Amino acid sequence: MTFEIRPFSPEEAALFYSNDEKDKELDCIGHLRGDFGHKGREFWHTWFDHRSALNTPEFKSDIAAVINELRTRGPLKDLGTMVNYCYGHREAKIPGAWHPDTYGFCMNTDRYRYFIRCFPQQGDYNFYIYCYKNEKKRLNEKTEGKYIQAAPKKKSHELER
Repeated sequence: MTFEIRPFSPEEAALFYSNDEKDKELDCIGHLRGDFGHKGREFWHTWFDHRSALNTPEFKSDIAAVINELRTRGPLKDLGTMVNYCYGHREAKIPGAWHPDTYGFCMNTDRYRYFIRCFPQQGDYNFYIYCYKNEKKRLNEKTEGKYIQAAPKKKSHELER
């Protein structure tokens, strides 16, 4: 399986955030939230189901391969790698994000699309990965290029080759 990671396009900005109304309509399977721990080299993560019926064995196999690729050769290797990756792709900054140092990348497989939101700072969650069925035209039509943000949350300890 070959993976290509790219900066997001403006009409995709809404796909980096939860929105209960749109998640069902857009076939958002769920999202992964994670951080690199206190020393920036760990990998802590939590999965949040949005549509459990779409969280199939096929999807689980696909996301495992994507995460492995992102951790091996991509921005999720560790915090230092993420910092370098994001700062090397400043065009990927997400406008209107809660912090100006927030970046968005996309990764497609044959059946799924992954929207990777990176926050390359110590002391908060460092990444969110939103997972959708791979139907680009439908996703773009439904979001209409609008930025949809979830309700503000309190901060917590908050591939190219």
